[in-house]
Amino acid sequence: MQLWTAENASTSVTARPKSNVAAVTFGFVAALYLAWTGAWLLLPLLENGIGWPATSNDRTLYWTIMKALLWIVPGIFVFRHAGIKIGAAMRGDGVRAALLWGVGAGLLIGLEAVIRKLLGNQPFSIAFDWTFVNVVLIAPFVEEFVFRGAVLGGLMQRYRFAIANVIASLLFVGAHVPGWHFSGVLMERLTQPLGGALSIFVLGLIFGFVVLKSRSVAGGMIAHGINNLVSIL
Repeated sequence: MQLWTAENASTSVTARPKSNVAAVTFGFVAALYLAWTGAWLLLPLLENGIGWPATSNDRTLYWTIMKALLWIVPGIFVFRHAGIKIGAAMRGDGVRAALLWGVGAGLLIGLEAVIRKLLGNQPFSIAFDWTFVNVVLIAPFVEEFVFRGAVLGGLMQRYRFAIANVIASLLFVGAHVPGWHFSGVLMERLTQPLGGALSIFVLGLIFGFVVLKSRSVAGGMIAHGINNLVSIL
């Protein structure tokens, strides 16, 4: 099954995708895990060796560079190997469908966080800085491009959507493990009921469903971005 073969648009993918797309997809994710772990190991070496990154803005730049090199560039290769046209995967059924499903799902997900803060009498605040840009724009773009674009699209050439979405969501959780480990919160994130691995897995399933219904990776990016925005209010 091709996720982005629209009923009236046979040009969404190339004519003959490779037969080993799923294997290449799993290999890409394994390599991503290793490379991302390496990026975390490199960070203190740079800080102690050359004094960079020294500020939160520097670290945002560092992680943006790492995401471009380790996530986006190899992800483009997976797209191409799978015979999926990136432009078609991003456009899907058009801007209206991406906005409808992305904004709708994002607001529904975010409603839970808003209610939780209201019940807990927690204040709402937001700072428009580089952390905001990273959390609301960069992270959703990169993560959805890779996991709901390259990974889910590749897996769906072997598995039906439900299975592919579960696998992609589990792999999405795995991508967070290096960061949790090096931040000293691994066990907390793996065991806490909200905000940890379980929540990220469920969010991955929802973002995958949004991409399926809108036939657009952009729909998943919008839902992801709105969810992240609400989470930092």
